[in-house]
Amino acid sequence: MLFANKILNWKKIGLFILFCLLLACPGQATAAEPNPPMEIYTDYYVIGGQGYAHFLASSDKREAAYAAARNNFAELLPEEVQLYSLLAPTSSAFGLPDDYACYFPNQSKLIARVQAQLDERFEHISIYDTLAEHADEYLYFRTDHHLTARAGYLAYLQAAAVMELEPVDLQDYPLQDSGVDYLGSIYSATASSGLTAQQDRIFYYQLPDSITYTYWNNNGQPSTSQGLYKEWWLKQPNKYAFFMGGDLPYIKLQTQAQTDRRLAVIKDSFANTIIPFLTAHYDEIYVIDPRHSSFNALDIIKENAVDEVLFVNYTRVVCLPEFSQALVDLTERKSVLVQPVG
Repeated sequence: MLFANKILNWKKIGLFILFCLLLACPGQATAAEPNPPMEIYTDYYVIGGQGYAHFLASSDKREAAYAAARNNFAELLPEEVQLYSLLAPTSSAFGLPDDYACYFPNQSKLIARVQAQLDERFEHISIYDTLAEHADEYLYFRTDHHLTARAGYLAYLQAAAVMELEPVDLQDYPLQDSGVDYLGSIYSATASSGLTAQQDRIFYYQLPDSITYTYWNNNGQPSTSQGLYKEWWLKQPNKYAFFMGGDLPYIKLQTQAQTDRRLAVIKDSFANTIIPFLTAHYDEIYVIDPRHSSFNALDIIKENAVDEVLFVNYTRVVCLPEFSQALVDLTERKSVLVQPVG
């Protein structure tokens, strides 16, 4: 009986999503079925062997709540702390079949609306046009909603221009093939047979092994290792966690950059292929994921004399109230006592 109820619930969700789609694209209700066909799931669509995250919850109210949560940092952090904002589009921004354009928001306009509501202290890092220029490259995984390492480097180039960094040359960071194929987050959520024909592949740029990587769990207990790529994840279903070890509450990266610069990154998982390149420019980088962290980000920034803060989010979280609330929580909760390393 329980299993039958679950099936009925999923059918209700599917019907609700279909109803919303018909409202967004009313002409499709009477037109022939779009080509290629679309599979509809709670958080994703699968079209022509490619998965896409959808935006059914998008609204002016939710965009304003996200901007307000970000502006809270501008209000609470000292004026001398530089703030940067990078909003990354999802794969639906580029290369969608024409029949499906109306099912997704114009992400360029969504980004512009959010930027217009952010405090003037934020310097904006725009990667939309750069990704559009390279849209024929392997920038997004097909079965996973994240950016590839190639897209991470292109995003980093735009960040470097705004953050006054001399970008690294990829000749110094040769491209590596992990040799590992996988089915990613969208397949895990949908089990769509339409995604199995062409699996994704993990490619990455070789970085120095001299980076010390420490993360703290939400009880303040540390664990230290070397390097940013965690190869043990290549043997697990969530192979994207190879980049940065996945999404952890609080990470500190110590490098050999010798620039006397310290950066905090407040992020979701789209940042995980971008952050590795930033290690060439900062002695220390503090990485905080509001979805998983019980720490107070303001305390981390203050205690470690961080002078630059970079927000890296993908556009879909703008539409998720729970993410906006998690950003607020980063500024309000009591500090977790962090245990020293060693």
